[in-house]
Amino acid sequence: MEENTNPLVSILIPLYNAEEYIGDLLEWCLRQSYKNIEVVVVDDHSTDNSYSIAKRYESERVHVLTNPKKGAQSARNYAFENSKGRFVKFHDADDYCSDNIILKQVERMLKDGDDDTIVFSSLYLIDEYGNKNTKKAYNDKDYSNPIEYIYMSQKYISLCCPHRYLLNRQTVEKVGGWKEDVLICQDGLFFTKAAEKASKMLYVDNEFAVWRVFNNNNKVHMKNTAKAKNLIHTLCEIANTLLMHRNDVEARNAASSYIGMHIFLGIDSFRPILPYVDEVCKQNGLEWTKIKSPRLGLLYSTLGWVRTTELIQGWKKVKMTFSHAFCSSLKGQHKH
Repeated sequence: MEENTNPLVSILIPLYNAEEYIGDLLEWCLRQSYKNIEVVVVDDHSTDNSYSIAKRYESERVHVLTNPKKGAQSARNYAFENSKGRFVKFHDADDYCSDNIILKQVERMLKDGDDDTIVFSSLYLIDEYGNKNTKKAYNDKDYSNPIEYIYMSQKYISLCCPHRYLLNRQTVEKVGGWKEDVLICQDGLFFTKAAEKASKMLYVDNEFAVWRVFNNNNKVHMKNTAKAKNLIHTLCEIANTLLMHRNDVEARNAASSYIGMHIFLGIDSFRPILPYVDEVCKQNGLEWTKIKSPRLGLLYSTLGWVRTTELIQGWKKVKMTFSHAFCSSLKGQHKH
């Protein structure tokens, strides 16, 4: 890699109705130990105070734009088009990272990377109580063959949150940016394609990205047939990207489980279109695995896979509702 000890890093932020978080995120950007950064915020027609809050931070280092189109993917692409950094970090508006992540990722990139390298760090999850899951993932390691990273991600249903990665600018260009017609699992598709183009993937330990899982608005856990149909096509594209490069029994099982887990989690959306799912998978030469809980064998044999899966997801929603109500109650007590 060409010697440059202080390359510009662009932090690219699509912004939509994140007034509770955008100020904290921009403060985080400005206190990064790595100082040669630019921040490009693209507001996607927010209806709350997100845009006005972001504008307060506008400076030579922070640029706040309005998306000429609509949608998170077009906002990311517009931010990229208006950025200049040699390295790029896509970052959602309601998440954050450790304060040294950019410094350490740049150092690893310059030391061991080339123009097609991707650098990444651990991903931690945070719940509505502020509790952070700090367990390291199975794939927190270097990959000389990025296809193995794709395989491991599908095998274990890996989360592909954008801000854990630092990319070369030309990698984004090779991928062709974010597909703007993808409604759900956009990050999974983009980073699968990015890994496919990469020469290697390098892991940076002791730094981390944090995903606020309770604030995820992109779930398919609603009865939305159009989104579910869109998602199954995206999942098939992700699975086939792996199988183009590694088409053995393990890889096919991983791809089948990857699709099956999304159907398991979004059964409310997928139940009305399961024949459509079967047909799309068949057209793509794929299958999907019916994910089961080993403790509920009797229910599966009595009620069938679909009904048992609905009961499992329904019970999870009930628990989540009570959890949120309890959390809100605690917050109310603290205010008094």
